[in-house]
Amino acid sequence: MKMKFSDLSMWIFSICVFIAVFICIISNMVIMNTVEWFVYPVCSLFFTWLILMPVLYYKKKGVKISLGIITALILPFLLLIDQFQNGYEWFLPLGFPIAAAGIIFMWMIYGMLIKMWNLWIVIPAIIFMSGILCLVIDLLIKNAFACGGFPWGYLVAGITTLIALIVSILGFLLKKGYFKQNNT
Repeated sequence: MKMKFSDLSMWIFSICVFIAVFICIISNMVIMNTVEWFVYPVCSLFFTWLILMPVLYYKKKGVKISLGIITALILPFLLLIDQFQNGYEWFLPLGFPIAAAGIIFMWMIYGMLIKMWNLWIVIPAIIFMSGILCLVIDLLIKNAFACGGFPWGYLVAGITTLIALIVSILGFLLKKGYFKQNNT
């Protein structure tokens, strides 16, 4: 029986993840003699495995399944990591709002790419929205830590807005044929 490429890639990826998990557990036990840091890489590897399996198996059709898995599991994943940390609890002030903003952003991009009205509208919109996401994350971090600092979020949002405008204008000019050469 001949194995399909998707099946082979799933097996190879699964074996690599299993080996990485095994190495993390062994290293943690040898170095610390207790269960300490290996929880982070093991949970991350398992989470990555869950996300990539539908894409490796179903290709394009698996993207929606993978995004659904991210949506369903990112908050429990972050909460699990938060529970294993000693001291500062960051899940509610940082993890939850940033993950929620990222999930909304992710599904908006997916929706735009599925509809794909016009490439020269979708790409600038994604660039612009990424700047807004950076601004939101910057404000959430500054609010959680009650600190000021350099307004990186505003700077990134401004630069991405400018890039989105340039890409939009370039797309408009290309669509109107302003860059065609006349061979007369």
